[in-house]
Amino acid sequence: MEQERTLALALCRVEGIGAVSIRKLLEKAGDVSEIRKLPAESLQKLLGEKKAALLKNWDAPENLEQAKRQEEQWKKKGISFDFLWEEAYPKRLKEISDPPLVLYRIGKLPEPEKKMAAIVGARACSSYGKEMAEYFARGLAKEGIGIVSGMARGADGIAQRAALSAGGYSVAVLGCGVDICYPEENRPLYERLWENGCILSEYPPGTLPHSRLFPPRNRIISALSDLVLVIEAREKSGTLITVDMALEQGKDVFAVPGRITDTCSRGCNRLIGNGAGIAVSVAQLLQELQGSVPHAGRDEAFSLAQAERPNAAKAAGVIADKMLCPVTDALSSTASSSWPPLRKTIWQALDTMPQSMDEIADTLVRQKISINVQMLMQELVFLELEGAAGSVMGRYYRKTFACNDG
Repeated sequence: MEQERTLALALCRVEGIGAVSIRKLLEKAGDVSEIRKLPAESLQKLLGEKKAALLKNWDAPENLEQAKRQEEQWKKKGISFDFLWEEAYPKRLKEISDPPLVLYRIGKLPEPEKKMAAIVGARACSSYGKEMAEYFARGLAKEGIGIVSGMARGADGIAQRAALSAGGYSVAVLGCGVDICYPEENRPLYERLWENGCILSEYPPGTLPHSRLFPPRNRIISALSDLVLVIEAREKSGTLITVDMALEQGKDVFAVPGRITDTCSRGCNRLIGNGAGIAVSVAQLLQELQGSVPHAGRDEAFSLAQAERPNAAKAAGVIADKMLCPVTDALSSTASSSWPPLRKTIWQALDTMPQSMDEIADTLVRQKISINVQMLMQELVFLELEGAAGSVMGRYYRKTFACNDG
C-alpha cells in the first residue's frame, strides 16, 4: 500500500501529465503499479507521443525517493492526501463525473453520514447578505449540519466563521494549495479551520491562487454537500458556477430572496424564478435535509394533499371576510380593496411579531388553505411592496391598517 502511494505521488509529480492522462493510464492498466508495465507503444497510443515521452523513467528510484521526501515534508506541515481509489477518499466525491485524482487536506474530513450544506455568495456582499450568511450558517451549525464553502471574502468566509463560532464544523475548498491562505484577510478563519474543520484542495501544496483554478474547485464544494444555499449573487456571478455544478450533480439549490432593486440579489431572484427553492428559515432547510419538506421546484409545499382542499379559494374568501377587521393605521383602507381573498388571508395569518415562513404556512394549513412555497413568497413580497408587511432576518410581520372588505 505504501509503495502504491509513493508510485502514485511520483506519477502525479510528472510535469505535463495531468489527471485526465492519469485516468486513461489507470483505465488501461488497472492500478498504478501496473502502469509501470505498459509498453511504450501503449503509452503513445493512449497519450500521444509527446506525453508518452514525459513518462520516461517516472518510476526511477531517484524519482520515487523525491516523492517520499515530499510526502514527509507535507506530513510535518500537517498535510495529508488521499487518492481516488483509497477508502479515506470522500465517497460523495467519488460519485461525480470528474472527481479529483488526489485530494490534499489539513484537518479531518467529515464523517460520511454527516449532513452538509454549502453556503456560497457574493464577495462584495451587502449588510443584508452578511446578516443572512451568519443567520443560516449559525443556525444550521447548531443543529449539527456541516458548512462547506470556499473561504472567499464576503459571504463564504462570513458563513464559515459563523459556523465555527457556533461550535460547528466547516470545510473550506481552496483554489490554491492547502498550505496557502487566500485571501490573507481570512487568516484567522484559516487557522481556526486547522483546529476545528478541514481545508481541502485538488491542487498540490505550494500551488499559488490563480483565477483559472477557482471555477473547478466549485464542483468539490457542491459534491460534498447535501444542498447548496446561495446567499447573494449578481446576475452574472461566479457563484452561479457552483449552482450549475450542483444541478449537474442532482443537488437541491436554495436561494435567499432579495429586493429587485438590489444588484447582489438579482442572481438569487433569477434562480428562484427558474425553480430554485426559496430559503426563508433555518427550520425549512433542516426539514429539507431530513427529506420531509419539498421545495419550490416540487409540486406540494405542505403536508395536506391538494385533493383534500378543493375549495381552498372559496375558503380563503370566507376566512378573509370573517377574520379581517378594520384597525387604525396611517395606510389607506383602499390599499386592500383590490386584494384577492388569498392575499387578505395571508396578511391576516401574519402577526405583529415576526414569523418564519414555516410558521405562516402552518397557520394556513390549519385553515385548509392550499398554497405552495413560491406562491406564498410572491404574496409576501406583494404585501411588503404595498407596505402591509415587513420582514427581518427572513421572518415576516404584519403592519396593521384598515382593510376594506369590498
